Amino acid sequence: MKNIISFIENKKTVIWGMGREGISTFNYIRSIYPEMHLTLADSKQFDMTPYPCCDFWDTEKQGIDFDGFDYIFKSPGIPVFHPEKIIDRLTSQTEVFLTAFGGNTFGITGTKGKSTTSSLLYHLLKKHDDNTVFVGNIGIPCFDYIDRIDENTSVVFEMSCHQLEFVRHSPHVGVVLNLYEEHLDHYVTMENYIKAKSHVFSFQQENDTVILNCSDLDTLSVYPRKGRLITACDGLGKSVPADISVSGNTVTVPGGSVEIVPEDTWLVGKHNLYNIGIDYFICREFFDISNEEFKASLASFRPLAHRLERVGTFGGVTYYDDSISTICRSAINAVKSLGNVGTIILGGMDRGIDYNDLADFLTTADIDNIVLVGQTTGRMEALFREYGIDSRISIYPCYYFDKGVEKAMEITAKGKICLLSPAASSYDMFKNFEVRGEEFQRLVRKNKE
Repeated sequence: MKNIISFIENKKTVIWGMGREGISTFNYIRSIYPEMHLTLADSKQFDMTPYPCCDFWDTEKQGIDFDGFDYIFKSPGIPVFHPEKIIDRLTSQTEVFLTAFGGNTFGITGTKGKSTTSSLLYHLLKKHDDNTVFVGNIGIPCFDYIDRIDENTSVVFEMSCHQLEFVRHSPHVGVVLNLYEEHLDHYVTMENYIKAKSHVFSFQQENDTVILNCSDLDTLSVYPRKGRLITACDGLGKSVPADISVSGNTVTVPGGSVEIVPEDTWLVGKHNLYNIGIDYFICREFFDISNEEFKASLASFRPLAHRLERVGTFGGVTYYDDSISTICRSAINAVKSLGNVGTIILGGMDRGIDYNDLADFLTTADIDNIVLVGQTTGRMEALFREYGIDSRISIYPCYYFDKGVEKAMEITAKGKICLLSPAASSYDMFKNFEVRGEEFQRLVRKNKE
């Protein structure tokens, strides 16, 4: 196995956060240095039996300054409110991986669409060349794939803001699909969140490429950018000239275009046509993939779970699971993409997100019912009534998820769609959005038996 961590040899090293990535980091270090002493840090004690030659650091009791350590491998998602104390010693899987393999890497980030876009890109490139791997925020720690990578390997890396927050290297091709208000419970300000996202391109060199949504160009202009700029227009707002654009069913990129009709793909909605356009550009520009090959591979790609996933039609009502929706824009896109929505289920963990854009959309949306669940129930209800939405759409504050699903199934008219697209995080009631989506599907099928 290739050694990309030689810098830690004979150095005092701590792995901070023993979730999936922390365990992966431990396993990789152990494969190179079987007897090296390590410290494992977490806020909760765990069974140390599987971790020989290690000791435990309790971050709740001992703090996070990690005095005396040379290197700190931090797992994503752990907030650092005073990084200046440890920044010179802070590293991560993403940072180390990009140092070694950044030239092979296509890094895709954005508030929404990064999982679909990166999964689709991997599918397309894997069909073209088997020497392709997929890592990152999709749930695959990048250290797990080091032994499969050579100088000709194409690496598709789905990159979360948490993975990018403290990196000092960027991928050869960096993509920012879009930027919306998100993760403010972690970053406190939108500026901090955007800065983390910008790292997907801000350490690039002149021979690298960055793809940016035209809507975010001004916002991101304050961050360094050396790579070649490719602009993209998602068509969800005002249409402007761009290198990558969508008009009707046609995707246009420098040097070519392709028509994608509904029969060509399982992906639904204009926002997904934009995601397809990003991948179409990469396939043409870097791999010379023909339109015929592109469309053939696109047709065999199946959407990821809980992303406008069709659950089924029961009692004349069609149910869609869009549990991935955690912001206003994703819920708005879901309604626009599907049409014929009779009932939408909204709400979840209250992270202080501004819901005025969603309320403004609902003032004219052709929807019969809104069912509210979770911590945001009261705030959403008050806002929607303030906008006068209740004069044309029935609002049902249910608070509890199971009660909300039952109410939605009861009130949705035959021939219409019942849509779960919460525009809120799941963490007030569920471990993650996947569990929320699975519970929605279970309740739907159970109540229709």
